[in-house]
Amino acid sequence: MQPLGSKADLVSVESIEQELTLLVRRAQKVHLRGGPTEQVVERAAYGILAWLHDTGPLRPSALAAHFHLDASTISRQVASLEQAGLITREADTEDRRAFRLRLTERGRDVLTTTRAERRGVVRKLLQSWSPEDLASFASLLAAFNAGIDKHLASDPHSAERSQR
Repeated sequence: MQPLGSKADLVSVESIEQELTLLVRRAQKVHLRGGPTEQVVERAAYGILAWLHDTGPLRPSALAAHFHLDASTISRQVASLEQAGLITREADTEDRRAFRLRLTERGRDVLTTTRAERRGVVRKLLQSWSPEDLASFASLLAAFNAGIDKHLASDPHSAERSQR
């Protein structure tokens, strides 16, 4: 990997930072508008539901590690999802003193509906893109997210800051 040092590189980095700022703000507005889903799923809740769906039952500590959050933050989010009937606890077969979280049938239904709505918005936004541009964007975005994960994993204070 080459260091970013040329004037053109620095201009690109500045542009990327500005565009990411706009992306986060606009993505939140799109999320808040939502679709016709009966159950409104907040951004953090959606992430937890999706990760449990995609990976299967997990301990709360595994969720906290995946999202770079501390235990108390994930605990509050989990409590809210349990209260809404979207996830439930089950005994951990490897350690009977521990438990794992899994989606309920209702949680799966809410996630499926919400995911379809969100992906519909993304499809609409990207409908004019070429297949090559879609594949390139998907690959670059995955690489960028992997870089963020690597950065957060190497930062001992990331969980502390992310709860603010």
